[in-house]
Amino acid sequence: MSGGQESTERSRERAVPLTTVRWLLAPRWQWRTHRLRAAHGSALAYEAAWCLVALADDVDNLPYVRRRTRPVPSVPPGVMVDVWAQLDPVEQQRRRAWLTRHGRTPLHMLGVPEELIELAGLHVTEWALPPDVPSISLVVQQRPRPRKTD
Repeated sequence: MSGGQESTERSRERAVPLTTVRWLLAPRWQWRTHRLRAAHGSALAYEAAWCLVALADDVDNLPYVRRRTRPVPSVPPGVMVDVWAQLDPVEQQRRRAWLTRHGRTPLHMLGVPEELIELAGLHVTEWALPPDVPSISLVVQQRPRPRKTD
């Protein structure tokens, strides 16, 4: 093979989008990522959602997730809460409907502890709850994490 053909083949390999490769390699994770983003809303980036799903699947994915995250100098990693009063009425209604049906936010249902999110270097925005809804915490340490048994 000549050098020109080899570089052309490499450029074709790079042309496959990362999301396509992920769909082929881990369709269950992709489906869960898609559902998490649809439930949570536009404030959750695709990459962060994918990393959260990986962490929820197995804590041993932490080293891989840390390699995937890109630090933002001005924003510390961890969970930030948005402001309920600043949400438009349509988003407020959508969140109320979700909380009425499920009782917890999508991130809380995922079950990834806040400390693990911070260790992974992720920047996640959690839902602010309506003033009349009792507070729930994203920190789910009190719930034992199920261990995979072979």
